[in-house]
Amino acid sequence: MKQPARNKVLPMQQEPEKKKKTSPRRKWNIRNLFLFAFLAWAGYVFFFVQAPDIDRLQQDQQQLGTEIQQMKVTNQDLKAKIEQLNDPDYIAELARKKYLMVKDGETLFVQPKQ
Repeated sequence: MKQPARNKVLPMQQEPEKKKKTSPRRKWNIRNLFLFAFLAWAGYVFFFVQAPDIDRLQQDQQQLGTEIQQMKVTNQDLKAKIEQLNDPDYIAELARKKYLMVKDGETLFVQPKQ
């Protein structure tokens, strides 16, 4: 029996059919749409939501800065008053004027109020 001649040719394999994919152009457009929507939302939040808050906070900061300066002046005045109240001569003068007190041997003259 004769054997059939062998060919070095192999049978072609059939390629599987490719499924239709969405085109890369369509994906790119959807990506662009989402990117644009996100940027629009971020712009809205920054310019219409946060910008007025930033302006208001800056005004509050300026107002608080002036209040701090006023409090520093008041604090200095109160410290000077404390130093005066620690002085015995000032306390004696204050007692004479406000509470009509006298030292030993002094006479007090009071004028009637009209």
